[in-house]
Amino acid sequence: MTIGIAFIGAGLFVKDYHLPGVQASPDLELKAVYSRSLKSASSIAPDQQIDRYADDAPQGLDQLLARGDIQAVIIALPITNQAAYVRAALSAGKHVFSEKPIAKDLAEATALLDWYRSTILPQGSAAPTWSVAENYRHFDSLRQGRAQLARLGRIRQFRTQVYFDCRPGKFVFWPFFALAWRQQPKHQGGAVLDIGVHHVAAMRYLLGGRPRERITHVSAFVGSFADALPPVDTVDAVLRTESGAQGTFQLSGCSSLEESGWTVVGEKGHVRVTDDEVAVHVEGEEDERQTLPVDKLAVGNEIRAWGEALISGEMKAEQRPEEALADLEVIELILKSGKENGAPQVTKYQC
Repeated sequence: MTIGIAFIGAGLFVKDYHLPGVQASPDLELKAVYSRSLKSASSIAPDQQIDRYADDAPQGLDQLLARGDIQAVIIALPITNQAAYVRAALSAGKHVFSEKPIAKDLAEATALLDWYRSTILPQGSAAPTWSVAENYRHFDSLRQGRAQLARLGRIRQFRTQVYFDCRPGKFVFWPFFALAWRQQPKHQGGAVLDIGVHHVAAMRYLLGGRPRERITHVSAFVGSFADALPPVDTVDAVLRTESGAQGTFQLSGCSSLEESGWTVVGEKGHVRVTDDEVAVHVEGEEDERQTLPVDKLAVGNEIRAWGEALISGEMKAEQRPEEALADLEVIELILKSGKENGAPQVTKYQC
């Protein structure tokens, strides 16, 4: 048995990442694509016999959502557009896998989640499920790093560093950020939300391997030092968790230093994680280093996990919308603190 799915959105990320992920999943079968234009919809898997829906075609979104052989959709649209499509798909009874962030801001996200809980979930076993994509939580390196935290004793410090040079020719993902909706963002923080939410998710996932490590306080300074990623391209934040551990979150998209990763320091040692490597130091033990290659940013891993969840009926904890809400909250509070000259902010939606 396979689940019939459709793409809502036909951008570069769908073509380069979602499509290979779906094709590699034994549980999913792509049946259709919707986009605003038929030209765009036709650019996805042009050699496959799938149906194309568009606003400028004879059949559009309503007709796609009315199909009984399509049980689920993957939604990948500009950040400010996604919420309306999530509502429409869930209202039509389709399982939804929507790209991060969960919404453009906390107000929209909490309204959408409240609606889902009050309108969709009461349908019981017939209720369609809503999952929010976050491929970083499916990096093998982060999973392995999280598994090592128990060896560190009490957590004392943690650090997230994200440094890259966003200029054309320097940034491997520049084609994605050259898009108009990212160059003239209508969503808060621009790339700080769009990119930063990945790294917050990874940080929260890593710390989630230990009790009482929910983030409780955020204080930050933000700035803009280049023109390529408006309106903000640099963040330096200080964070505190429920246990009293302290950490930093640093992101810069205009850095001559290109280096990213996560570090957790405990009373007995530390763990360092990058996209594809885990290094563990525990006092009195041999140091360990493990390379865990990541393919296609682990998008295939998360799509496979989603497909498995649809078949089993048990949704993945990493893809719960509540987790995505908590990721968004940290970013929004960083930006809010930055506007208020570093004023401390208290979290409300961490889980």
